[in-house]
Amino acid sequence: MNEQKRRRIFQKVKSMSNIKFWNWMNFVHSRAYAKAQQHYEESIGIVLQPKQAAAVSAKAKGIRETWDGMATITMEETEGAELKSVGG
Repeated sequence: MNEQKRRRIFQKVKSMSNIKFWNWMNFVHSRAYAKAQQHYEESIGIVLQPKQAAAVSAKAKGIRETWDGMATITMEETEGAELKSVGG
């Protein structure tokens, strides 16, 4: 991402209302959680038995949704719309 695009996104974020900002932050954090989930699932798939790996994945999902209050999202459903609204 070049500097000009970063500035446009920064200006867009600065112009958001409180509610829109926190919705956007939830979106960004959810994407980060999804990437982290991909990484640990790939890791546990190598080391753990399938039943153990499934238990770890279920617990991680429960922690994310219950403790952190971040609902499951899919990249396909949100990526285009969210990035266009933030990126200008």
